[in-house]
Amino acid sequence: MPTQKPLDLNLLRVFMVVYRTRSFTKAAQELDLTQSSVSNAISRFRAWVGESLFNRVGRGIEPTAVAREMYRKFEQPMADIETVLLGFEHFDPRSSQRRFYVYANESVIETLQAGVQALLLDADIEVIFRESPPQEAELYRDILLERVAVAIDIKPAQQSLLSSKLLFTENLVCIVSRQHPRIQGGISHEQYFEEKHVFLNLRRFNLTAGDLFTEGVLPRRKMYSEQSSLLSMFATVGKSEAIGIAPLRYASQYADIFGLQILPMPLKTRPIDLYMVWSSKYTQNPSHQWLRSLLLSASRMSANEKALTHS
Repeated sequence: MPTQKPLDLNLLRVFMVVYRTRSFTKAAQELDLTQSSVSNAISRFRAWVGESLFNRVGRGIEPTAVAREMYRKFEQPMADIETVLLGFEHFDPRSSQRRFYVYANESVIETLQAGVQALLLDADIEVIFRESPPQEAELYRDILLERVAVAIDIKPAQQSLLSSKLLFTENLVCIVSRQHPRIQGGISHEQYFEEKHVFLNLRRFNLTAGDLFTEGVLPRRKMYSEQSSLLSMFATVGKSEAIGIAPLRYASQYADIFGLQILPMPLKTRPIDLYMVWSSKYTQNPSHQWLRSLLLSASRMSANEKALTHS
């Protein structure tokens, strides 16, 4: 390495973001810089290191072996520095004006939104839910790019720069029209496979909800229709003889509207664990700690409402 003036640590930060995003354009967006500023910073850092860092591959860039080794060594120390600095941020929910974005699927949004809004009545803070993207890579990227503060997902974090915590656990139930001519008050294992089904397609996993959360391999079922929305499934089940499966909390909220029976599943299913996932550098950040606590409180409120409804 050539002898020269001390390294400008801002160049190292630009390098880390370019490496992670594999794009000068995306790095510029995250860092709130122009693309030319990012390119210039990488050129200066390359000159300081004395080695090539990125190669053009098609329309993108790929790191060299030197860049990969540097990123591996700097990744955790840089994350630790950001975590410490962000932990000093002052935050008072009674006086702060903030807007937080949260990724979740439709049933989780419905489960949490009313509780969140009730808890925010005296605060000048917005928590805005957005439908989660279908691909895991996009969801993780948006967290790291700080487009959302938290994502609520059915898996814990799968990257070293992300952290996660269990938010709540949901159970699956069978939903059937209240006017169903053959099923009233319960459904047997044999009936379950004799009837036609409305499948909920989970695009991210390319599976139906039943296949994903049922223990063992399910026999072939008769398809009535395939939906990508739970509300569409509820409407279809309510006006047909087809059956479906859905999360208990969400189904309970719409059973009367769509004329649904909510029945125990006649086969063994795994509970659905929902996790909060966030950038690890915000673990000790006061505002993000408050947001995660708010989501936990809203989840408990929803659970208490469900218990009262079924008591």
